[in-house]
Amino acid sequence: MKKVFLLLGICALGSTTQAQLFDRIKNKVQQKVNDKIDQTIDKATTPKKKDDQGNTGNNNTGNTADNNNTAAANNSAPSASTDIKAYSRFDFVPGEKIIVQENFAQDVIGEFPGQWNTRSGAELVTVSNRPGKWLAIKQDGIFYPEYITNKLPDNFTLQVDLMASNGIAGIGAITVGLIKASDTDEKFHYGDGSAASNPSFKVTFSPKSSGEGTFRYSSNLIGDHSISGTPYFNVPKKNYVRLSIWRQKQRVRVYVDSTKILDLPRALDADGGLNALVFSSYAPDYDKTDGVFYISNINLAVGAPDTRNKLITEGKFTTHGILFDTNSDHIKAESYGALKDIASVLSENAAVKVKIIGHTDADGNDKLNLDLSKRRAEAVKAALNKTFGIDVARMETDGKGKTQPIDNNTSEVGKANNRRVEFIKL
Repeated sequence: MKKVFLLLGICALGSTTQAQLFDRIKNKVQQKVNDKIDQTIDKATTPKKKDDQGNTGNNNTGNTADNNNTAAANNSAPSASTDIKAYSRFDFVPGEKIIVQENFAQDVIGEFPGQWNTRSGAELVTVSNRPGKWLAIKQDGIFYPEYITNKLPDNFTLQVDLMASNGIAGIGAITVGLIKASDTDEKFHYGDGSAASNPSFKVTFSPKSSGEGTFRYSSNLIGDHSISGTPYFNVPKKNYVRLSIWRQKQRVRVYVDSTKILDLPRALDADGGLNALVFSSYAPDYDKTDGVFYISNINLAVGAPDTRNKLITEGKFTTHGILFDTNSDHIKAESYGALKDIASVLSENAAVKVKIIGHTDADGNDKLNLDLSKRRAEAVKAALNKTFGIDVARMETDGKGKTQPIDNNTSEVGKANNRRVEFIKL
């Protein structure tokens, strides 16, 4: 109706007044358009702040992977709506205390990470469809974090994200190795994909451009073996994998994405003395094919959790294995193992009731983190009910945001330990 009166008014004016009015309207419309454009540009060029999980939004400042390598990330992006049940074969449960959380947050894009070592070269980049920084490897070499120096425990878990560009398919291989090394030279000598004489356990991925990739594993006890016909790194269809390794003394379990592919009861020496994590890459024609391997999101945690004893006897169980999408209460599918672990204890102890409490680190807005922690606790309650049949009447929820840290909030490891879900026996 207002528009009708406006048009009538315009028609009643003289031609000069009418022209001036149209000019003013035109200018206002143009100003709004310009403002909208400015806001869009600002959003596109301003890096996003860290969320409570230490992740940043995509921003293409600094060195960004080129078109070919960016496509590798685009082709492999997992669906955010992946159902938890898709990981029904994933019984991996992360260790209790995180000792390494490497996302390269402290390092500069375009440079080699300051606390790592190599005798070749690599640089940190961002990619278009995955958050955070990635170590881009474009040549043969051994790469390892120098801050792991002490003997690793008999029980620990390791998780790492690996990605490959289209150009590396069919020619390259990347190895993740856990070894015993007395000095730097031994790390470089025993760090490749072959079986070492020193105590070691290694897995190697060889991406393919057609058919299916090859997966190899080796240790000083069992030698070198391969599994062909695996669906991992079928480039460009599948350019990304999440590798999870669970060591319990001599026993080693290996998971790739949602699937357990190895369960070896005697893969390691009883007292192997592993003290180094190494990565190695090999390809004969990196330069010709523009091939690249990427590494990020390394999580090393100590101790296989004794969920039953801690919840039933001690009255409290804490897990870092229930993960969420960035700034969201959507539970990631790889949380299935941790959820199944607590659900089994609750199923076997039908009289037990629990309070589920979400916690965040200190990054970001306090009020938003508090709200997020409460919503995440509710999401865990819903998942335990829907997926595992735990009665909602047995579960209460709460969230504490950043207010109850169990570690510092000044390091990535400390923040990772503070981000957790607690179960309190009522």
